[in-house]
Amino acid sequence: MKKILQLFICFTLLFFNLNSFAQPSNDNCNNATIITEGDNQAFTTLDASSDGAAHANDCASSGTTPDSTYNDVWYSYTASFTGEAEWSFCGTANFDTKIFVYGAGSSCPPTDLDIIGCSEDAPGCADATSSATFDVIMGETYLLRIGGYGDGGPGESGSGTFNLGEFISNAPDNDDCANAAIIMLGLGQAVDNTDATTDGPVHPNNPCFGFGDNTIQSDIWYSFTSPITGSVQWSTCNLVNFDSRLGVYPGSIGCSLSDTDLLACNDDGGGCDAFTSSLIFDVIMGETYLLRLGGYDGGMGSGTMDLLDIIPPDPPENDLCSNAESVFVMTPQQADDIEFEFPGTTIAAGFDSDSFLFPKCINNTNGGEFADVWYTFDPQGLEEVELRFLTFTADAVFYFDLWEDCDSLAMAPIMEDCFFIDGAVEPVFTDTIISIPPTQNLYYIRIITRLTSDIPGDFIFQLVGDVVNKVENLALTNLNIYPNPATTKANLEFELPKSDKIQIEIIDLLGKQVHFEDKGSLPAGVHNFPLNLDHFSQGIYFLTIRSDDQIKSIKFIKE
Repeated sequence: MKKILQLFICFTLLFFNLNSFAQPSNDNCNNATIITEGDNQAFTTLDASSDGAAHANDCASSGTTPDSTYNDVWYSYTASFTGEAEWSFCGTANFDTKIFVYGAGSSCPPTDLDIIGCSEDAPGCADATSSATFDVIMGETYLLRIGGYGDGGPGESGSGTFNLGEFISNAPDNDDCANAAIIMLGLGQAVDNTDATTDGPVHPNNPCFGFGDNTIQSDIWYSFTSPITGSVQWSTCNLVNFDSRLGVYPGSIGCSLSDTDLLACNDDGGGCDAFTSSLIFDVIMGETYLLRLGGYDGGMGSGTMDLLDIIPPDPPENDLCSNAESVFVMTPQQADDIEFEFPGTTIAAGFDSDSFLFPKCINNTNGGEFADVWYTFDPQGLEEVELRFLTFTADAVFYFDLWEDCDSLAMAPIMEDCFFIDGAVEPVFTDTIISIPPTQNLYYIRIITRLTSDIPGDFIFQLVGDVVNKVENLALTNLNIYPNPATTKANLEFELPKSDKIQIEIIDLLGKQVHFEDKGSLPAGVHNFPLNLDHFSQGIYFLTIRSDDQIKSIKFIKE
């Protein structure tokens, strides 16, 4: 009898143990629980497995597994109305939720193309909970998936309640493209996308729409008919209180817009705080444009925006790899004497979004916008070349990497990583490019700023090594510009030991030539030439005196 009692207790404990760790009945997509509209519906994902697909471009998370949804359970919902539904766990779940809604007729497992709504962390929802709205048609059936966030497995799980029903919108009047508000050029125009829904197209694989969100969420719309032919700047830079996104489309085709209709876009403007935005787009007088403003990952808020006609800044001449500026390795003595410096800037630079490769030392490669400039140099057989880099713009940030050609990053062992230069921490930066193989006599340098998080700026740099430089110093002495700094006029003075043919060139920090004179053959002796600086902008300039393959440079400042 004692043995029978012991066996009974064991089987009882085993029964309760198995049931305590039983998977939810709707753990698998094929076993989705049928639900209807209603509030405070109980759910749990405890002990659920993870059987849903990964979605890299929709409501991706932070961390090492941004496309994953862990410990998911499934529901099947047939709409009793036609309109917009809301599925909400906002503040009603005890873990970091992640939800997806798949369109009518989706089969298991659903794919990226089936997604019609999703949410990772809904704005204003406590404890990183979620809420998604989606369009429904009466009688159609939709798949609903709820799981948890995870920075790698096993991910979060928990319990709580959810609400499912018709979404009652408090959206702005211009929530839909068809109701776009008419605007004109001007400063300080009011913006508020609170409670806005999302009705614009998605833009997969576009650098404006990275970080797991391929559209402009919670969008509001404006209709702008241009009074000019030229360029217009549209900006929420430091003007709104949420992570904004901007998109511009042609107004001539109405609101049936697709990915290919996008004319211009911006997620995070260079130098803009709190991930606010700014873009420039070309306009034609009398043409109408649709302007779409919303947030990243459902971001909502208010503030103002500016819409201004401008003359856009010219990009640096070496903005493209195909126009890379040629630089050279100089001797340590030449570098110490500052006989040669290579100026540059990432201000107003762009990047090739189709072929862009992330620098190896950037950790977050989920998206972003960049500004880069390019240089080429011959290492002249050196195994090591020192980089000396000076940042002129306060708080500007740069990445410096090496390429074998315009399509291929340099392979290990050379430049296995990249140089990270933070002007706020280390405005004067030095490091060494090592393990340069002797088999290649041309490398490309890319200097880049990540506009998503950093400020572009001006810089100069030198490449230094033990080499007999192919570029020789021009045989002149007493080279001087005075006064320095100068305002409207300055004097250039130098002495030639022998007669020589002389050319004078002045370039700005963008590397652009702003002045050139061919002085022809000058006799030996002291020469003095006036420089008219009236048309020069304030800043730093480099004056170079050339004669055949020989040059000598001096830096001056225009105040």
